[in-house]
Amino acid sequence: MTDQHTRETWGVAGETHVHRVDPVTAHEVAHRFLATPSSPHDATVVAAYAELESQSDMFFAAMTEFLGFRIVFTRCPDPYASDGELIAAVRASNLLEVTSACIDAERRHPLLDSSFAGPYDRFRAVHDVAGHVRLGTGFDREGEFTTWRAQHDQYRGSARWALATELHGEHSVLCSTGELAEHKAILLEPRLLARSRRGLCPASSSSS
Repeated sequence: MTDQHTRETWGVAGETHVHRVDPVTAHEVAHRFLATPSSPHDATVVAAYAELESQSDMFFAAMTEFLGFRIVFTRCPDPYASDGELIAAVRASNLLEVTSACIDAERRHPLLDSSFAGPYDRFRAVHDVAGHVRLGTGFDREGEFTTWRAQHDQYRGSARWALATELHGEHSVLCSTGELAEHKAILLEPRLLARSRRGLCPASSSSS
């Protein structure tokens, strides 16, 4: 990773255009996610998730060693009261608290180790800092969609495919059903993801 790429990936973005989800396509993404069985032994799925883990760990190292962010993993279920508080606190202090996935034994990831400070926790730290903190986007539907679009450009190769499952697939289920998605080892159909990633026109800050 070059210094320039690191700064472009982690530096606080300027004005961020919040992109709007196409609700029809997102509903189809949610349906496909729910209907697809988890395949933690499929070679293609395993390889994509291995790339996601490897690239996330590369970003995590850049974040903590090169840029000076401190990541504190915790068993506290709610270290921040809101997405806005998280973003403001990390921008002010360069310190992020991440609730470890290990506190919920019923929601372990089938391919990303969910142990304390393990690969899944580190992936989520990268998502928060390189995504929400950098862009200033919230945890609402449009904020998560905008963050996924931005992080798609940060990752490379098959890691992008697994990233889409983790970010857009799971959040589409949440928005469509009101329930957290089961963590799955799946890869959604690339043409569906490409269509969904286009979304609608960028939301205008001046619109009513």
